[in-house]
Amino acid sequence: MKTLAISNNIEVILPKMGIMTHLVELTRHDYIYIKDQLKINDILFIEEDKSRFWDENSLAVFYKDFKLGYLNSSINKVVHKMINKYGFVKVILKNKPLGKNPFEGIDVLIQIG
Repeated sequence: MKTLAISNNIEVILPKMGIMTHLVELTRHDYIYIKDQLKINDILFIEEDKSRFWDENSLAVFYKDFKLGYLNSSINKVVHKMINKYGFVKVILKNKPLGKNPFEGIDVLIQIG
């Protein structure tokens, strides 16, 4: 009979699929100043925003030092848990509006690691 050795040193391997979502409140922040500099697959940064006391899971998204907006409220709780568990998430710009209204929304992909 064969035995299975179990070790605590096994690294959890997760799929690289990620979560696709969009940013909100683009008109209220720095997006207008850098919208033409953003390119598909640019890496964005995410930070908790404690100034939004009405939303304890509020996550702001930045490009360099410019605040673009926030993750929408339907996904920010899940992403907040991912950050607490894994310490870091990767945010990648996947789509930006090209039509008449540049504030229609930005789509981002959120991945662990």
